[in-house]
Amino acid sequence: MKKITLTPAQEERAQELHWSSLMIDGLCGNITSPEPPERDGKTYLDRLEASGVRAMNITIAAANDGFETTLKTFFAYYNLLDYFPDRVMQIGTADDLLRCHREKKIGIIFGFQGAEMVGKEFYRWTILHKLGLRVCQLAYNEPGTMGSGCMDPQNGPLSFYGIQAVKEMNRLGIVVDLSHVGERTSLEAIELSDKPCVFSHSNARAVTPTTKRNLTDEMIRAVTAKGGVIGLSPHAFLCHHEVGVQPTLEDYMAHFEYMADLVGPQHLGVGSDIYEYYTKFYWETHTKLFYDSPWFFETVFNADLKRVDQYINVTRGLVALGFTDSEIRGILGENFLRVFRQVWGA
Repeated sequence: MKKITLTPAQEERAQELHWSSLMIDGLCGNITSPEPPERDGKTYLDRLEASGVRAMNITIAAANDGFETTLKTFFAYYNLLDYFPDRVMQIGTADDLLRCHREKKIGIIFGFQGAEMVGKEFYRWTILHKLGLRVCQLAYNEPGTMGSGCMDPQNGPLSFYGIQAVKEMNRLGIVVDLSHVGERTSLEAIELSDKPCVFSHSNARAVTPTTKRNLTDEMIRAVTAKGGVIGLSPHAFLCHHEVGVQPTLEDYMAHFEYMADLVGPQHLGVGSDIYEYYTKFYWETHTKLFYDSPWFFETVFNADLKRVDQYINVTRGLVALGFTDSEIRGILGENFLRVFRQVWGA
């Protein structure tokens, strides 16, 4: 894809769309626990408020976090909500999303990346939902209680406990998230679920085929056929053109272009997975999971989308690709809003 450049009229349109739209990030980094460092004298929350984003799926627990650790993170966010009631709000319903947009607050959607903190203790689903859990992945890369993660070479099925989890999440109103989940487990969960599922932060394997974290065309078609949404991520190991070469906005937009042609823009969203507080050591070891050698820390993020103050580049890219205003508003947030309303209710 050639370098994205906008005419003055396109830039004006992108700015208007970005600042007036309800922007929902299908998965983004934590505001606290831990809090990212200040940049140019501005806190992470300051920069979020100035970014155009209105609501974010925040990871309360991931991978093999235990139940006790999960509760401590909930506690940290409850403190944040109590301390800044005029700036942040907890999201429990679709109408809450409209309210945070109207009141210009940051809406916090509590989510899990993996379900091992629930395990076989199914009473925990009800407790966690009452605490605010609204989005949950069934697995995180490796095989788990609910089924296979995307890096599991066995590509196993949705397990007995996974079947019960999907049914319980449907009953309570928790979105089934299948990013990091294996192909077979994902397809079986989509088929079983009475409600639309999402891939909160995944891209097209046809465009970037070097990682199993990305989705096959079958997975893309399956989730969207039942009304689901895919949040596309700018992370280097999900949207790169060449392993080890830092991707750009153009590489990220190639995934939007491909998926829009495949299933339509009404099924696309943004799942930035922007984490500003992780260390060089974390990323250079984490990426070994996906490749034979780690990426350099400086290149593991997209050159044009590595901080929350760069969200505007998503809108610029969508304008450059020729999406209509209604399609762009959908991708920025209204498509996720549609699914959340179906799962959570008003």
